[in-house]
Parts: sequence; structure tokens; C-alpha cells
Amino acid sequence: MKVGFIGLGTMGKGMVANLAKAGHSLVVHDLTKAAAEPFIANGATWAASPRAVAQASEVVFTSLPGPPEVEAVALGADGIVQGMKPATAYFDLSTNAPSLVRRISAAFAERGAHMLDAPVSGGPRGAASGKMAIWVGGDKAIFDRYKPVLDAMGDQVRHVGPIGA
Repeated sequence: MKVGFIGLGTMGKGMVANLAKAGHSLVVHDLTKAAAEPFIANGATWAASPRAVAQASEVVFTSLPGPPEVEAVALGADGIVQGMKPATAYFDLSTNAPSLVRRISAAFAERGAHMLDAPVSGGPRGAASGKMAIWVGGDKAIFDRYKPVLDAMGDQVRHVGPIGA
């Protein structure tokens, strides 16, 4: 599957490595292209913006420091929402605020796309080893569609209810 990933820091780099091991075609973005170079060297495609990641992907994931970064990357002028195609999905793996994920989800729904919140537990070691819990809030049918991708990043993937759960 063509998977977009934004945020190649402490947690993101391990998750992206596991997506690559699982055979997914990757489109990556980070604040600096240098963070993406190891993945580009192994076949990932660099995207110049979050919007470009969404335009080139079937599903997009973010692993970012917190709510302000998630809001900027998801809803900003060149954000993910600007590039989403109808029926595609965005999963935020960051620690976030339920009120913000509901607002982001509503913006994606206006474009016919889906947003699910998917906080993780396991730290950098879990992200690198794929031994992580991922709790997903959002549309269950969309969760089911992308669960194989989530399974590449975590060994305890659960749907926990609606967006913001």
C-alpha cells in the first residue's frame, strides 16, 4: 500500500522502518529532509509538504510532538487536509487533545476523507521493534480497512471507539 508518513523523529523513524519491512511503498516528510535521507536511500519518496504526502498516498500517518504541530500539519495552508482524496484516511499517532482531533476529523469529513486518532504506547524501543500498543478512535470500517498497515507498526492494535475516544 502507498503509505504517507510525516514526522521522522524519535518515534516516527522506528514506525517508518517497520512499514518498510512490511513491504509498504512510503512517501515521507519531516521538517528537514536530512531526517528522511535513510528512508529515501532505501526507496521511500520524499514529499516537499504535508499536502504533497497526502496527494501521493492512500493513507497518511503523523507522529508529531504535540497538538500545535498536529494542527499545523493537518490543517495548515499546505496541510494534509488540502491533499486528501475522498475515501482516504489520516491517522494521527501523536499524543493529542480529544477536542482537537474531533475538529480535525470534521475538516477531513468535509472533503470526504477520514481522520482517526491513534495514540501509541511503547516508547522509542517499541516503535523500533514493532512491540507497541496502538489505540484507535474513529470509524470502525476505516480502522478495519487499514488495520494491516497498523499491524506493521504495533503488536497490540485496538479499536477503542469513536474519534477522540
